[in-house]
Amino acid sequence: MAMGKRFVSLLLCLALLCLCAGCGGYQADGSFTYLLPQNVTSLDPQTAADAASGMVIDSLFEGLCRIDEDGETVPGVARRWESNQDATEFTFYLRPKAQWSNGDPVTADDFVFAITRTLNPGTGSVAEDMLSLVNARAYAAGEVDASALGVYAEDEHTLVIRLEESNPDFPALTAGTHYMPCNRSYFEACAGHYGLSSQYVISNGPFTFSSVYAWQTDPGERSLRLTRSDTYRGDRTVQPANVTFLIDYDDAYDQDPVQALLEGNVDILTLPETLAQQAEEAGCGVLSLDDAVTGLLLNPCSEKLENRALRSLFLKTLHREDLLSRRENPVEALGVMPPCVVWNGESYYGDGARIYTQEDSSAVEEIPSLLQELDLEEIPSITVLCRDDPESIAVANGFLVAWNQVLGNAFNLEPLQEGELQARIASGSYEAALYTLRAGGTTPYDVLRSFESTASPTLLEDETFDQTLRSLSFDLASYREAETHLAECCVFYPIFQDTTYYAVNPNTRGITVAPDQNVDFTGARKK
Repeated sequence: MAMGKRFVSLLLCLALLCLCAGCGGYQADGSFTYLLPQNVTSLDPQTAADAASGMVIDSLFEGLCRIDEDGETVPGVARRWESNQDATEFTFYLRPKAQWSNGDPVTADDFVFAITRTLNPGTGSVAEDMLSLVNARAYAAGEVDASALGVYAEDEHTLVIRLEESNPDFPALTAGTHYMPCNRSYFEACAGHYGLSSQYVISNGPFTFSSVYAWQTDPGERSLRLTRSDTYRGDRTVQPANVTFLIDYDDAYDQDPVQALLEGNVDILTLPETLAQQAEEAGCGVLSLDDAVTGLLLNPCSEKLENRALRSLFLKTLHREDLLSRRENPVEALGVMPPCVVWNGESYYGDGARIYTQEDSSAVEEIPSLLQELDLEEIPSITVLCRDDPESIAVANGFLVAWNQVLGNAFNLEPLQEGELQARIASGSYEAALYTLRAGGTTPYDVLRSFESTASPTLLEDETFDQTLRSLSFDLASYREAETHLAECCVFYPIFQDTTYYAVNPNTRGITVAPDQNVDFTGARKK
């Protein structure tokens, strides 16, 4: 009996210790802040195309599947899915208790309506990721009606999607914004205003708008404040009370991002490696993703680089081994696809393929005829933008060394702070840049669409390449054809496989990041 009492006392002591430990630990119901790279004009998942809108949409909505921090395709609204033997038909089984923030059930018809709406030519959406569906191209061209599309609701919680050709990686595509559900009756009631203000948005994701004032659009005060959704019925417990996405914020946050984290002005930031190291030394947490490729970006819309043969000359005269040696412990990129990109569950470059412009010492022999063709006296002098850090400057100088030796002109370097560099590229105000291309997902399509004419920032405006994307059959041969076409456009020369670093406020835990650039606050807690 005494032993039993001592045992109970021990359990009580342990419970009290746990409670005390919790008092000084990380708690739920916190408030979190994230900085958006640009303005948000629409939160309609079927039409929004910019990265900033996508980040907010990922918190407001949940698609059939999600991409987790390990790059795995995991359940979203679909609690499970299955495919036929040749991966041309997928059946998604939805969570029976899934709800919209207005209390309506989330049904298979919400996904049918979303997909149909996206492909409807009147919507104005660009949705190559849906063109593999049966009759998608014909419907988008107005040749068949919606009933012919390869998507239908078998019942209220069972969705079937049929593809023209096999695509074992198709579930990963359904994590994209185009595939997120749309409540038919609510959309129609919005009478053209859907997604344009917090008054005209209902969500099915972990967060929602709590009032019509949660989305501020006044210049200088632009922000979006999301609150935890009481109607979310996913497999995650939503920890934060709210998340604020700032569009207008103090310039000091960009000038000294580490201090902004330490002072709690922001909870997570993307930082270059050197600043991420500084942040870690100061007590911040650091997350990393192998989701990027860094290389030379040429602007085909620049007056000096409009000619493809001239761009090719700039690439063929680079010394790849010299460029690689200008980084400590470099990992060579085999093409534009970073390590997180897979096809059929395997590394995209697992067969040893290398897809980039090859060095060609004989290219200088083309200079006289090229100058004559372009009615130029010499190769145009161009300026290369890069981040203002020693490693980036060293690599960019490698471009100049190679060109100064053989192209008969002098070339320039302009180091910039990260924010200004991205702004210059977004505005098209550059000739060349040392640029880091992020995957945006785990499929080859996610990377290739960064170069379509409607992408933001616009890196390439080429109707032939756009048509190649629209013609994708999502098999390896089709992806390689598109990637080869991109290489022949001579706009991006991949050099390094790269890592994206995120630094997290020292008082914050539980934020995760994924290769599709989704910053997930669902599990975030704070001291």
